[in-house]
Amino acid sequence: MLPNNSSKSKGLTGNAIRTWGFLFLLLGIAGQSIIQNRILGLGSVTTADLLAAMEANPNLMPMATLALVFQAIQTCAAPIFSFLLVEGFMHTSNRKNYLIRVLCVALASELPYNLAMSGRLFDLSSRNPVFGLVLGMITLMFYTRYQDPTMGHRLIKFAITVAGMVWCTMLGISDGGCLVLLIATFWGFRFKHSVRNMAAMGATCLCSLSSIYYLAAPMAVLPLYLYNDEPGPQNQKFNYAAYPAALLALGLIAKFF
Repeated sequence: MLPNNSSKSKGLTGNAIRTWGFLFLLLGIAGQSIIQNRILGLGSVTTADLLAAMEANPNLMPMATLALVFQAIQTCAAPIFSFLLVEGFMHTSNRKNYLIRVLCVALASELPYNLAMSGRLFDLSSRNPVFGLVLGMITLMFYTRYQDPTMGHRLIKFAITVAGMVWCTMLGISDGGCLVLLIATFWGFRFKHSVRNMAAMGATCLCSLSSIYYLAAPMAVLPLYLYNDEPGPQNQKFNYAAYPAALLALGLIAKFF
């Protein structure tokens, strides 16, 4: 008889979860850059503007609805990448180098993000969400200085979390506040797997107060529920280059094709 596989061999590895998150991101970027900007020709508009355009021209409804759906699906990437960042922060041997790598991704993504979201290389209206991950990691670094289970340290960590979210708002980081909140949630429940995902769902519900699209984000809990605590096959260069490359490719397609 063949030996039984360990329960850890079942489920999804970290790499598989990352793949799901990247798929959600691709759909969201395509909805904004190709459907909304290129096909509909609306540019970077608010949800209210998109709904108004649908009402004014019923012919836009199918593609505009698809753009809305894709943007909602994109929010599912926020819990996934917040979770993966916390996992990486817990297991990395050099947290400062990890922060620098994520910061480099944020900087490399900014111009491609502008191109994909607005059709222009330079757009000061918002910053790409990877900067939210950077601030989330900085938040975790401050957390590690206040690890005692006392009320004082808990209040300090709460203040640090609020400060991180406020900084994201002031810097205009897209989804930044929600990313910081989710990172704080996953960190706070990192040793309580039985309630971690429920807490993450609660955090996404709070995020829906700032963006109705986050009502779809609890769906991301399913891949996280299936996580088997194994990293899976890793290609670090691809993982870090995938997001800016996807932004650039879809931005160029939307602008020139």
